[in-house]
Amino acid sequence: MKPGYDASERAALNAKAQDILDQAPDVGSFIRRGLGSRPDAPTFVYLRTARDPAPVVTTAGEFLGLMRATRAWLRREGIGPDDVVAILAPNCTATAVIYWTAMSSAVVLPINLLFSREAIAALVNAVGAKLMVTPPPGAPGGLYEKVEGLEAQAPTLKRIVALPLDGRVAFDGETIAPSPEDGTDEPAAAPDKLAALLPTGGTTGAPKIVPLTHRNCVAASIGAMLAAGVGPSDRFLVALPMFHVGGAFCTSLPALGAGGSIVIPTAAGFRNPEVAANHWAIVAEQKVTLGGGVPTMIAAAAEAPVGEADLSRLRLCIVGGSICPPEIERRFLARWPGDCLRQIYGMTEFGGSITQTPYDRSQEPGSAGLPVALAETAVLVGDEIHLGPSTPIGELLHRGPQTFAGYYGRSRESQPFFQGWLRSGDLGRIGQHGEIYVTGRAKDLIIRGGHNIDPTGIEDVALQFPGVGLAAAVGRPDAYAGETPMLFVTPAPGAAIDSAALADFVAAGVIEPPARPRVVEVIADMPVTSVGKIFKPRLREIAAESAARDALAAALPGVDCEVAASHGDGGLSLTARVPASAFEVARAELGKLPVAFEILAR
Repeated sequence: MKPGYDASERAALNAKAQDILDQAPDVGSFIRRGLGSRPDAPTFVYLRTARDPAPVVTTAGEFLGLMRATRAWLRREGIGPDDVVAILAPNCTATAVIYWTAMSSAVVLPINLLFSREAIAALVNAVGAKLMVTPPPGAPGGLYEKVEGLEAQAPTLKRIVALPLDGRVAFDGETIAPSPEDGTDEPAAAPDKLAALLPTGGTTGAPKIVPLTHRNCVAASIGAMLAAGVGPSDRFLVALPMFHVGGAFCTSLPALGAGGSIVIPTAAGFRNPEVAANHWAIVAEQKVTLGGGVPTMIAAAAEAPVGEADLSRLRLCIVGGSICPPEIERRFLARWPGDCLRQIYGMTEFGGSITQTPYDRSQEPGSAGLPVALAETAVLVGDEIHLGPSTPIGELLHRGPQTFAGYYGRSRESQPFFQGWLRSGDLGRIGQHGEIYVTGRAKDLIIRGGHNIDPTGIEDVALQFPGVGLAAAVGRPDAYAGETPMLFVTPAPGAAIDSAALADFVAAGVIEPPARPRVVEVIADMPVTSVGKIFKPRLREIAAESAARDALAAALPGVDCEVAASHGDGGLSLTARVPASAFEVARAELGKLPVAFEILAR
């Protein structure tokens, strides 16, 4: 296979995508396009346990009928086409039905399950949500308890409705049965009508809200669908939650639009240890053809035993959220000797996938693939836009019908656009075949005395050390250099790590002296987001706390000082509690670090 498209191939791909988008430019039409011709085919396969011997299977005809019945239920509840339905629920049959129905027939607000009550209230109030759907009282995760009585804080919220996690479709105990097609369907939504409001960033404060139209959602899903070659015979293992674009528009909606099947490995997905431990058995038993996840999921799958599992049907594994480290890819492919992992790079603001290595193209090492159908990518260096191929490194820019119009409720001046292009905040370049290389986040760079350090260079070396499962490097505040690299690692299952030996190994393997970590810390659990991406803000907090404690210990030996770091609207900050007698010394020492701080005397 060759790595890129020539001009005629690219034009044909875009024409095919545009034809599908013209035929089915709204979410409901796109789903009906995929499911309508095969009513008896399995559409949704829900595993209640990792090795469920009798999964709950919903056929295409049943799924469409459930969507019709749920739309009628929403209308009876007073939910019109422009009203917002909030969903705070893990993946299951009932969640899928209400999610796609609300997106097709109203406006959906999917909420990250880790959001605090305060963040949820802020979201509901910001968009005026009228209905919220969540698991019942006593369900794992305590989601109902988190939002119980929220109506008192959110005047527009009329009702909180419970849905079951056992494969049934019901709302507050009212069973929803599939409705037959009787010719009374509502008109299709306009392509530019609002379909979804997706929160992005922050789990405690008020997150930014990304509004996506039907055209945005469908165009993004078509790009992912064509890149993976999804068809009616595919069975897609979807472990990412649907509140994330990866679970919604990179996997689920492409499968629905192509008439394929979605396999949900329990409501907890890869957060269920039994799912991770039985990954390959699930792939074999459920005849999975498409799989994947974020790098931490890939790392977990790489540790699972294959045994006698028949993996012959598995044709493609996709990884997104961040670039998969080469060592994790090597371990994964030692289990599944397929072609390779197909990398996705995307943004919520683009509806999901921006670039993806297509199923019929080879993966260039280290790349994030080619722009998906109808998408364009460029590189911004200074004020100059480079269209490629073979560009310098700069900020990646994107445009296409997938692109959102701007954050909900934000001023025009605060929107992330440059001359009609979406600014990603990601650093990267375009290669000689048009493939995209993501070299890091601008905010993830470690800047040591003016020297820009890419943390992936440190992490890739650390992952080669025996026993290292995950690795992440962040900047540790430093009074002289601004910040220096600090490396965090977690051991693979059953492994023990000698931190001193690891530090020597990394120092020898990192070529640039400024990039060699000053501090290496082995931690039991890597902080991750709700979709399994490494959560570097928490690591930056730990690094800042470490720097502050060392500074205070050196200046105030024997004095008990409490230090805590957190992220707020102003970024990273430190709070120190010290004896009143040590107040001035503590203030002088913390004032040397490039971090905002507050000192409280006790």
